[in-house]
Amino acid sequence: MMEREFDVTVRFTVVLALTVVVLLLPTPPGLSLSGKRALAAFVFAGSVFAMQPVSLPFASLMVSVAMVVLGVADSTQAFEVLSRPIIILILGSLFVAEALRKHGVTRRLALFSVVSSGGDVGKILLGLMAIAALLSMWMENTATAAVLIPVALTIANQIPEKERAREVTVLLVFGIAYSASLGGMVTITGSASNAVASGFLSEIQPWGFLDWMKYGLPPFMLIFPLTWWVLRRVVPVSTERIDISLAREELDNLGPARSTEWEVIVVLNATVLLWAAGSYFESYLLLPPTALSPAVVAMVAVAYLSLRGIIVWDDVKGVSWGMFFIIGAGLALGDALKRTGATAWLTELISPVITGMPLLVTLTFLVFVSALLTNVINNSTMAAVFVPIMISLAQAESSFTVVQLVLPLTLATTFGYALPSASGRMALISETGIVGRGDMIKYGLILTVLSSVVLVLVFYLLSVLGMI
Repeated sequence: MMEREFDVTVRFTVVLALTVVVLLLPTPPGLSLSGKRALAAFVFAGSVFAMQPVSLPFASLMVSVAMVVLGVADSTQAFEVLSRPIIILILGSLFVAEALRKHGVTRRLALFSVVSSGGDVGKILLGLMAIAALLSMWMENTATAAVLIPVALTIANQIPEKERAREVTVLLVFGIAYSASLGGMVTITGSASNAVASGFLSEIQPWGFLDWMKYGLPPFMLIFPLTWWVLRRVVPVSTERIDISLAREELDNLGPARSTEWEVIVVLNATVLLWAAGSYFESYLLLPPTALSPAVVAMVAVAYLSLRGIIVWDDVKGVSWGMFFIIGAGLALGDALKRTGATAWLTELISPVITGMPLLVTLTFLVFVSALLTNVINNSTMAAVFVPIMISLAQAESSFTVVQLVLPLTLATTFGYALPSASGRMALISETGIVGRGDMIKYGLILTVLSSVVLVLVFYLLSVLGMI
């Protein structure tokens, strides 16, 4: 206990020391005093997320408080972001996802994919990865991994030889964690950084659920199979078939899908349809503007599920409430940086590096820097700081569009694969006690580099074709 308290004290002392150093430095030319304080708030946020003296949700609340203490936001500005439509959208998606989990839809899908594989390790990996990616488009990525990793452990435990069981476990849990991250690329609800970026984009142009999918889906369609192919070749597995009798028995015991399961699936599909095409239905049905906005649709879905008794309040007490504080802190920090002029100052600082670069070089620079930094800086903080800068750069530099800069940078935060601190998903597989730190770094860096290359090429091709 005392060792933990000492460790927490040391970590938080480092966070405070870094923040104080920024405050004590001379104010740079062109930056106001309030702008310097906003940069200190950014340093506090980045260091508290990296050092993690407390869990990320508590760290996020500390960031909001720090902004008030530093005078770059009042209490209303620091906390009103928690009521923004993007937060309500994420809240609704988590409640719908909880209905899927409660009624066994997610586990049934996982077991069905395992049984359908016939025991072939490669097919089991592909099936679990596909389920993880599909679910993580609509539910929080770490929650997706938390549902599927126990299935992987159950399957691997059927192998009598311990070393072979360990090999299969490593393969499956890496596949689940990576694909849960990749699925999050596709939708606004897929990750905190997507939500933060969408919040800023919606302030400057019409931006909705379908707009994000239009750019998130193409790289996912290429990176997902590439990830499966790479894992099959770099993760050593000495057995190609395993016993799936327990999975088959559990699936048989579940019996046919119940009417409640089908009802939840129908609600999810209807919700996704309205998220994608709500504005068209508004026009066709002569509804008021935003009557079918994604946030409203999400709450209607939740209202229906609660009225039908499919979910009750006790069911949703365990959802990832901390995610809202993380996203909220990111949005509030981004607002503070813009409001104090720190974003404009950072834009002028970065502009000479970006301006005049060929598009391919610019994309490569943004994607690789973002992918590497997200291993040590929370992805929503990355988006909160750098998305407004990219927007300012695009507005000042006619050779780039906002989407060309913002989307690649934000999507690259998906590739935090190398360290347990990069995301809750990587922390989960580290906590299994089976995955070594060396394996995580080795496989993570391989896939980070390959995925980043694909992301760069996809957005470069879309730009050349005039689709951005």
